Amino acid sequence: MIAKVLSDDLTYAQVNSENPNICFLHGWGGESNDWKNISKEFECIAIDIPGFGKSVPFERSGSPEFYAEYLVELIPDSVEVIVGHSFGGVIAVHLSQLKNYKKIVVIGSPLIRSPLQSNPFSLFNLFKFLNKLNIISDQRMEKIKKNYGSDDYKNANKDLRDTLVKAVNHNMSEILPKINTNVQLVYGEHDLVAPLENGKIADSLIPDSDLTILPKENHFCLNSSKEKIIEIIKR
Repeated sequence: MIAKVLSDDLTYAQVNSENPNICFLHGWGGESNDWKNISKEFECIAIDIPGFGKSVPFERSGSPEFYAEYLVELIPDSVEVIVGHSFGGVIAVHLSQLKNYKKIVVIGSPLIRSPLQSNPFSLFNLFKFLNKLNIISDQRMEKIKKNYGSDDYKNANKDLRDTLVKAVNHNMSEILPKINTNVQLVYGEHDLVAPLENGKIADSLIPDSDLTILPKENHFCLNSSKEKIIEIIKR
């Protein structure tokens, strides 16, 4: 994969083709590199969603729909399939409302709103949780800790926190029946972030969808179930 900055001069991506036919969108707190064990099987582009990885964050919070409206202008016209994990899958659904794609693949995405936890949400605690699961490296976590008290980090943290609240509160029950492309839904059997029941409800609402359940898997399945995910993308 070759690193490049997209046409907005703000968003970073990894590409391995001049005419990629698949676009990968990572989950919350992730980056394009999360797809490295899957993307090598395809001619593709993997994007660092603004605010994550090496991409410059927005100067405001935004809904998943806002992210889709921004990214649709950056995704190459050659792309026919959008593959999104978690937050990236929610964006993929919105992208399907803006442009006709051959297929979208949604992996462990909370498409139906779940009740918010009673405790206040801390983005820093989320980063610590992702670090514990080895989704965020120790080196990256140290940078977060060093910058956590700075004014720049606090400002960015607030916007991302507001964005996450919008994402958690997001309910796509009215949008799912309007999807006019094939949707491959992939959910881990033991996913606590996007429970399997969420996927089953989404499957019942989307006109053309297939639900694949990954036995014994949790939310972070991109590496442990990479072969199955590759198979689903190739369908």
